[in-house]
Amino acid sequence: MQPEIDSAEICERLVGITPIYLQNFVSRGSYGLRASVKPGKVRAQRRLFSQDDVFGIALVWLLFESGLRGDPIARLLNDLAGTKKANANLAAKKLLEQQAECLLIVREPRGPKKTPLEKPEQSVKVTRQSELLSILAQHPAADFVVIPVGYKFEDIRKRMEILF
Repeated sequence: MQPEIDSAEICERLVGITPIYLQNFVSRGSYGLRASVKPGKVRAQRRLFSQDDVFGIALVWLLFESGLRGDPIARLLNDLAGTKKANANLAAKKLLEQQAECLLIVREPRGPKKTPLEKPEQSVKVTRQSELLSILAQHPAADFVVIPVGYKFEDIRKRMEILF
């Protein structure tokens, strides 16, 4: 049975996203986030989310909280999901299937030949914690963001078991 999860449970008990950011992400349709069970378009109706929605929201929130913003998050979700349009639910589902421990975002610095408006080179690697040091050594000039998605997803899964 698929539980129906409301916004308050996502904010307070499962993900920890602030209500304002959840509202903004969902109302704008950012990263493919939506209330797939019940959209709640009228003020009197609550938005209801599925488990897939919760993991998608958690992934976007982790990326946002790590310091990434709109365009880099969308590019990262596209890379993870293998799509042209950002889909956080699909990206989170793939990470869950792979039992990913960490996301390693590698951003190479802009060189003197690149124009200021050109986007920095960015790649994402799904990895285990034990592999991080060897990957870091391969990119001596890069900036790294390590996001422990496995820990967060497992925490959310346990919380959902308790709630539902």
